[in-house]
Amino acid sequence: MRPENKICLPQNLVARIASLPRPLVMTNGVFDVLHRGHVSYLNRAAELGGSLFVAMNSDLSARMLGKGPDHPLNSAEDRAYVLAGLESVDLVTFFDTRTPVDLLQIIRPDIYVKGGDYDMETLEETQVVRSWGGQSVGIPFVDGFSTTTLVQRIRQSPAPLRKAAFLDRDGVINKDKGYVYRWEDFEFVPSAIEAMQKLQSAGYALVIVTNQSVLVRGYYTEVQYQILAQSLHQHLAEHGVKVDGVYHCPHHPEGCVPTLAVDCDCRKPKPGLLLQAARELGLTLSNSVMIGDKLSDIAATRAAGVSRVYSVDSDNAEAATENMDSDKHFASLLDCVTDLLINQSREIA
Repeated sequence: MRPENKICLPQNLVARIASLPRPLVMTNGVFDVLHRGHVSYLNRAAELGGSLFVAMNSDLSARMLGKGPDHPLNSAEDRAYVLAGLESVDLVTFFDTRTPVDLLQIIRPDIYVKGGDYDMETLEETQVVRSWGGQSVGIPFVDGFSTTTLVQRIRQSPAPLRKAAFLDRDGVINKDKGYVYRWEDFEFVPSAIEAMQKLQSAGYALVIVTNQSVLVRGYYTEVQYQILAQSLHQHLAEHGVKVDGVYHCPHHPEGCVPTLAVDCDCRKPKPGLLLQAARELGLTLSNSVMIGDKLSDIAATRAAGVSRVYSVDSDNAEAATENMDSDKHFASLLDCVTDLLINQSREIA
């Protein structure tokens, strides 16, 4: 479909919405200078339902947000056309108010999505959507991508690449109970948060890379996964831990969800998740480390060119005999980080 055919004026919206496949996913924003972070966010939002509807701040509405006298940089018509050119976007409209609450009440989407930097529980939009049984989901943004930072990059010299600590999730950060998708069932490995605090203080970007084949097996949905990921982000932030990115692979060729049952390049032991994170977050793999609990973590790390890979004890059955190929093995994430930082200080000395 041509982009102009995806742009709908508010007065024609109800009829156009009625023709879209359900579940209907809705998000909103200014989308001033479309960049990779936006595209990644919109793709992930579209995967949550049958169609994606984007409500875009008009020029008047965008100026209400106080982003500065030079915002928006592009007119509403230009911003809408670029958005409508994306395959993930099914319909685009405008709104003139500060928030899209009035529009939400008219459209009644099944799923409302915002970026993970919002506290979804405090948004008025969340309460409105839940009033008819809809879901409100926060999708973490890819850090380092925003219109403001993009303009800064144009005006300034490129930022230096950062070193990262790639962390497997289940069995390393949280106890691997199998098929955990509810926050109330999520249990941290003892001292895991302390270990992440130490890595962050030492200058490492924190990136979680996790296989989640339970999605393709149908044990829980992408929406449920994202709700759990949002809760994890918020909990860690409350403890002073900033996670720079969470990358997950939902694929497996033998799964029962057809759209996810593919042979991908992101499922560990393939290096796709790590390589994607390096591109999107500006990471130097040669100075980074990986901490995992399975052979697939080690193999993905080697293939990606990450300098060092460590393994830790885990309650995952696959982990018991697969630690010998790592550079070093430890009883826990905290033990690993403590040793890493001690050796790092000796190297500097």
